[in-house]
Amino acid sequence: MEIVRYTRGTGDGPIQAYISFYIPQWGLYLNDMRLIRSKNGGSFLSAPSRKYEDENKETKYAPYFSFDKERSERFQKAAKNVIDEYVKKQMEQTHVSTDNDRDLPF
Repeated sequence: MEIVRYTRGTGDGPIQAYISFYIPQWGLYLNDMRLIRSKNGGSFLSAPSRKYEDENKETKYAPYFSFDKERSERFQKAAKNVIDEYVKKQMEQTHVSTDNDRDLPF
C-alpha cells in the first residue's frame, strides 16, 4: 500500500487529512479517505461517503465502500503505518538545518 495523495486538514475540525492510497496487489485506488481524530484522542480512517437524512430527519453518512470487521481492522493498522512513515518522511524532507539550529537550546 502506498500514498498517492496526502492533504492535511484545516486543523479546526476532526479531519486531520485527506488521503488517497494505491494497493498494487489489487490494482486498486482508494481515493479521498479521511483520517479523523476520534473523541478518545485516537484516529481512524473513514471511506468517502454520501450524506443523507434518515426517517427521523437526522443527518447520516453512508460509506461508498466498507470492509468486514476483520479486514477493516487490518486495513486501519496497515494504513496508519503507511501514513506514519509518509508523514515522518515528509517531515525529514522539509526540515532545513541551519548553523543557527546549533545555538538553540531546544
